[in-house]
Amino acid sequence: MAQFNLVTYNCRSVKSSVNEIRQLCDKYDIVMLQEHWLLPHDIVYLSMLHPEFLSVAKSAVNVTDNVLIGRPYGGTAIMYRKDIARNMVIVDSTDFRMCAVKILTNCGLVLLVCVYLPVDVGDAECFESYIATCAYVTALCAECDATQYVIAGDFNCRNGSRFYHVFMDLIADNGLFKTDSNNLVNAITYCNDAGSAWSWIDHVLCSPTIDQMVCNVSVLEEYITSDHKPLAITVLYVMLPRLVM
Repeated sequence: MAQFNLVTYNCRSVKSSVNEIRQLCDKYDIVMLQEHWLLPHDIVYLSMLHPEFLSVAKSAVNVTDNVLIGRPYGGTAIMYRKDIARNMVIVDSTDFRMCAVKILTNCGLVLLVCVYLPVDVGDAECFESYIATCAYVTALCAECDATQYVIAGDFNCRNGSRFYHVFMDLIADNGLFKTDSNNLVNAITYCNDAGSAWSWIDHVLCSPTIDQMVCNVSVLEEYITSDHKPLAITVLYVMLPRLVM
């Protein structure tokens, strides 16, 4: 039966979560990562993590005249199996908070976007940054020739939070479904190290056609190296054409 499996994971440093990321690669076709914490010259490391995977990634650090600007925290990446690479095109993004690819499937062209949205620290700047990042995602979708979208990652937004209406506008503007929320109840994807705060801030948003074909959504509780848990979906009847290796 045709299907593909996707997982999103805020790994809080790819190097400290390397064994778990390899385990995800063993089970999933596409692995979206947030907070890989790699410098620009280090992101090639992601394509060396697993023998069957390649990657596209954005670093959160700007290197100008050999001077590091910013901290190595943050960053986004999409890892994908080599045998589907010939049907995939990297979509250019100038925002380190997201990376994207287009993949040709039996249901048409699908845009996959991995996002890491700003944390709410209570000031106006982060709020404006959140709005701008969501607007960039919408522009990316509008400019792309894909017919279906899957936008997944760490949205740093829970029901009732200050950013929530912006998050909902992103969903409405792009005709998306909250695929994880529609299939899970009271899920927890984030818990701080002290165990004193937890929330559901990682999400998978899908276009209606993709959403209707999702047969399984799960939070992978057994993964423990990060303060987030991976969030996985299985989509039936959507086939990723594979190259015979």
